[in-house]
Amino acid sequence: MRRKRKGIKRDEPTDIELNIIPFIDVFSLLNTFLLFSAVFMATGIIEVQVPFLSNAPAPKEEGKRTLEVKIDAAKNKVQVITEYSKDPRNEQKFDFPNSKEGIDRMHERLVAIRQANPTQDKLTFYSEDDVIWENISALLDSAKFRKQTDPIFQVKNPKSGEMEQDTQFVFSKIVMGSVIL
Repeated sequence: MRRKRKGIKRDEPTDIELNIIPFIDVFSLLNTFLLFSAVFMATGIIEVQVPFLSNAPAPKEEGKRTLEVKIDAAKNKVQVITEYSKDPRNEQKFDFPNSKEGIDRMHERLVAIRQANPTQDKLTFYSEDDVIWENISALLDSAKFRKQTDPIFQVKNPKSGEMEQDTQFVFSKIVMGSVIL
């Protein structure tokens, strides 16, 4: 004869609670570490060419003597500086007020410089930190774009190497320069 156990009823379902909050905490931390490690795994490869040492003398650079044109803009005046890259430098400075009339006179001077040196199509622009953007924009427009009365300059096409007429620009390449002291 079988005995029945007291207190345990087999017909009633038992409620078992599974506490999953610690699992959620662990997976959220793992997710954070996974995202951080994925950022560090996406690094690029940088090719570095290491110079080698040699006892041979350095090759002499026989570059051409070119004209360098610079514009130095300050709050109250604009200075156009021209000098050659090799001796004799022949530095020349032209001062203009930072106003509409001064910018027009500066444009005329830049056109004359470009006429005297037709192959020079690069200009470097320097600006002090107290010059407002409207003045900088007006100076850049005056140096870059030609007016209807300005002559048409010849430029070298970078693709074909042939000379073409540039009906749009006085100086087609303007480099924004800065000096950090």
